[in-house]
Amino acid sequence: MSTRPPITLDPELDPWERQPGETAHKHGQFVTYRDIGRTRTLTEAAQRLTLAYGHVRNLAAQCRWRERVEAYDRHLDRQYEAMWLEERRKAAETDAKILGAAIGKLAQRLGSLRADELSAGDFIRLMDVAMRHRRVLFGDPTETIAVTGENANPLAKQFADFAQMPPEQRRARLGELAASVNQRIRAVDGNDDEDDEEA
Repeated sequence: MSTRPPITLDPELDPWERQPGETAHKHGQFVTYRDIGRTRTLTEAAQRLTLAYGHVRNLAAQCRWRERVEAYDRHLDRQYEAMWLEERRKAAETDAKILGAAIGKLAQRLGSLRADELSAGDFIRLMDVAMRHRRVLFGDPTETIAVTGENANPLAKQFADFAQMPPEQRRARLGELAASVNQRIRAVDGNDDEDDEEA
């Protein structure tokens, strides 16, 4: 066993960097061990360095290899996580733009829709697709569990009420829903209508 005390890690340096008192040669040996990857072992490092296992074990203890590679692995995990977070953010922005364009087209089409030709099923599908994508985009739950009394399904009641509306009222309600979705999409892009109106 080595009689040399372990090196002191400089708090100003990342642990996997060359430390004070660590020669370039010893740091290179550490890098060989570090770069084996998460399945690294001292045995494999000894083979790659063509050194005796006992010598590598003593070197690892003196230069605190295990502690340093753990810090390095955590560093890589943070980098990986940050990269995927940024990719998810970019994807959400792209999805918001696509959804905004789709809702815009839908809103344009609402003016020429004949409410008396729009079945309750068409309305349900139309709103389900738009609102499901909106909920996913904004991180809201995509499912809601409601506890209701006997024969009191609130969603079915809303659809039944919509089906009973006169054509003009249906068209107005669809316009309100489309405007609400459009406003939320603009809010994601930083173009909230309410701010414009107040100005």
